Amino acid sequence: MILTKSGKKFVITLAKEEALLAMLQAFIHLSFDKMKKKIIVKINWNTKKALKMASIARGTATAMTGNAGFPTPKVGLPAMSAAALRVDNAFANKKNGTAAKDELTNSSNALDVMLHAQAEYVSGIANGDETIIHSSGFESTSNNVGARLAAPFIEAAPIVTPLKGGSIKVKITPVANAHIYCFVLYVDAAFNTTILNGQMTVDAGSNAIIINSTKSFVTFKGLPAYKPIKVAVVVLNANGDSGFSPVATGATLP
Repeated sequence: MILTKSGKKFVITLAKEEALLAMLQAFIHLSFDKMKKKIIVKINWNTKKALKMASIARGTATAMTGNAGFPTPKVGLPAMSAAALRVDNAFANKKNGTAAKDELTNSSNALDVMLHAQAEYVSGIANGDETIIHSSGFESTSNNVGARLAAPFIEAAPIVTPLKGGSIKVKITPVANAHIYCFVLYVDAAFNTTILNGQMTVDAGSNAIIINSTKSFVTFKGLPAYKPIKVAVVVLNANGDSGFSPVATGATLP
């Protein structure tokens, strides 16, 4: 969940004694493969529909439990179920003040990251087989180009701009092939969030604030004045995550 991956190239070497017909058949086969569209997990949830997202998470946890086709899920199934329950509870409590609304936002963002990581894992296992995807509890789609995207890569730390009223604007250079930008901020604390194989780990009791966005910039609001902050970004797409960017520092304004 932050790591740098290099692209991969497949090199085909034909023996001298192979017939010209075999070479032609191979070329046709490879060309056809490039034109095909690969079926992967359908991203049919978003943080604005928290209950649907929680339902999908529970469904995948149930379908993958005891399923030999998915021996090492990126996100532990008990953890996925617990995250879904957290969203359900936060949604039920959302009208009980600002803190309750923040909990719904934070729990939804955390579950979103977990679902994307699990979807990436399932797509990799399925390798285009929609039956395997369905057996995981996810839906499939055939609308994505067959060639896999390279895992994203972050070159530098994000830029931090303090704004009046306890807000912090954070932006990063747009990353090619990015699907989700996940911004993690700490106020007056060490940055202790890690990501490995698409799974983000936050220490118990941590005061991490997480915002997921399809854009390369966000604004954290309502932070206490005159406090140091630390922030980093991880970028995800269907083929992996970038690992965390270098940590940027700053301070809030009144």
